Amino acid sequence: MRLLPVDPQTLLMLLTALPLVGLLLWVFARHCGIAIGLLLGTQVWIVAVGGQTAALDIGVRVYPTDVLDVCAIAVAMARVPRRRPTAYGAPAALLAMVALTTWSTLRGAAAFGLQAAGNDSRVYFWHFLAITLYLATAPPSASLSRVVPRAWLATAIAYALLSVAGWADRGLHAANAHLAVDGVTVDSRPVPAAAALVLAQAAMMLLASRAPAAPDPGVPDRGGPAGGRRVNGRHLTALLFLVLVLLLQHRTVWAATAMMGLAWWVLRPARGGQRLVSAGAGALVLSLAALLYVAGAFGAIGGSLADSFKETQGTRSTFAWRVLGWQDLLDAPRTLVQWLVGAPFGSGYERFIGGGLVTVSPHDYYLHIMLRLGLVGLLALLLVYFQTWRRLARAGAATLALRVVMVGQLVLFVSYSAFPEQAVLLGFCLWQARVRTAGGPPLPPPPGAPDPVAPMPRPATAARPAAGEREDSTLAKAGGHPKGHGV
Repeated sequence: MRLLPVDPQTLLMLLTALPLVGLLLWVFARHCGIAIGLLLGTQVWIVAVGGQTAALDIGVRVYPTDVLDVCAIAVAMARVPRRRPTAYGAPAALLAMVALTTWSTLRGAAAFGLQAAGNDSRVYFWHFLAITLYLATAPPSASLSRVVPRAWLATAIAYALLSVAGWADRGLHAANAHLAVDGVTVDSRPVPAAAALVLAQAAMMLLASRAPAAPDPGVPDRGGPAGGRRVNGRHLTALLFLVLVLLLQHRTVWAATAMMGLAWWVLRPARGGQRLVSAGAGALVLSLAALLYVAGAFGAIGGSLADSFKETQGTRSTFAWRVLGWQDLLDAPRTLVQWLVGAPFGSGYERFIGGGLVTVSPHDYYLHIMLRLGLVGLLALLLVYFQTWRRLARAGAATLALRVVMVGQLVLFVSYSAFPEQAVLLGFCLWQARVRTAGGPPLPPPPGAPDPVAPMPRPATAARPAAGEREDSTLAKAGGHPKGHGV
């Protein structure tokens, strides 16, 4: 007869882990910037080492990312009663997704076991929702809107270095090439699609975050630094990231990058025909690239890119394979309850494609949400994006970068489920929308604008206006300052 439910070694690890979890909870509650670094740094580490090892096995394997996300959602749920999410639709819809995920996980654990339900729900649902909710409920802080873009840029640089190191080790090959390392077939691309999208979004953030505001009526546009026409280090870094995205050959990321570029072109404020000029310049660059490719200027790299592009057009392409799987999953019989709130986690994704049985996830987040959270969960996801976009759009060019990266996420979800890195950006968008709705700290002046002039000393007065006292009190409580912050 066993006196302990677990073996002594596991019990010792549990006792040792308690102080660490307590420290992490304190970090997540008091130091949001460090927490964001841990969340993104863990994803970089997983890519660098090709996976992660379970830290604990208590009937279900517990990984380091699980511990971080448990801390994130615990802190987030403690903040919820103080944030009044019902006053704003997106956080309420996000909480509805958390509730549906909890219900589906409990049903799956009861029917198929905790291991099956946990493996099915942890990455694309619990990890994604925990990180998103953690950032969405973060308190107003002047430093947070500087931390997230900088952490994202650092993550992109790390993925860029890993990409270059992978090519240096294995060479650059077409996406459909089969490479064997120590007798095991591996992907010819050095980093996954999640990392490639981070690079693309970092490039768009570098470009779109410097979008100038529209000129005032009657004021001529004279160009210059404020017009955003000068090429600087930000543009060169963005161009380098985009070249890496092209060479990584994740075709869905190509489509997401193209749509983000189109969104940036459409949404950025127009300045005296600048939009037409940029369109002409883009067409010229593409035509020149096509001519160079025909002339063979790109060599083996051009051949690899061409092979990857041709693969998407065939009847046996990965996208065609996914479409066949989606059709089979949609045609499967389901009850009215399953249509509304989904089937429990762990029930599987069995489908037949080309006469073979496939059990992996659907490779479409919209379908994935519908299968596990039902039409109610899918509606909640769309409501999160719609409400957040609408709130951010009111700020105009100041939030252009955030709206552009949201477009990339929506395109990615057509062929992939949600990656944990994307939860950081979505949560940050929710935070920005909430802070702006509540009248939080303002954004900094646009690039090229003169620095604020120090106020002239004023003679002492008998009494200050009540409105000024209330404004100073609000800024002090929110931790803001007149200069503000932004992306």
